[in-house]
Amino acid sequence: MIAQELNYVPEMSIEENLFLGRLPVNKIGKIDWRKVRKETLRFLEQEKLPYDPEQKLKTLTVSDIQMLEIIKAISNNADIVIMDEPTSAITNREVEVLFEKIAELKSRGVSIIYISHKMEEVFRIADDITVLRDGTVVETHPASELDLDTVIALMVGRKMENVYPKEEVPV
Repeated sequence: MIAQELNYVPEMSIEENLFLGRLPVNKIGKIDWRKVRKETLRFLEQEKLPYDPEQKLKTLTVSDIQMLEIIKAISNNADIVIMDEPTSAITNREVEVLFEKIAELKSRGVSIIYISHKMEEVFRIADDITVLRDGTVVETHPASELDLDTVIALMVGRKMENVYPKEEVPV
């Protein structure tokens, strides 16, 4: 899961953050830093990210850290990655990079659960849309079968008509 509020330690390195809570140990119980470095380099190369494994996370952008969170999920062999409001703190250019990564993950067979209130993004990347209201599933449909008005009606529980009704002013 990649939470809206990213979960990382700014003063730690990329490799330390990637393996936080699951650092591999050698035969005598010491952290196997050689394996950490090797695996970090492999993941960075695989994802075409030009970072130094020893670089502190505090020197990276939010988008960079988000990509590392995706790598962390992939490094756990995740079949499903949940993204909660992943574009809330990144630029339009960084959104494009994220969407390219999502497309790549989907092509590898990774399922993405994308939680967002930004409907244009949802319609752009979703195969299926599930609407929740008050913690309950309302409906699920292929994205191609829905339009914005229908999704909004499902979200609020009624058709949105006369949002700004014309007031009759007495003469």
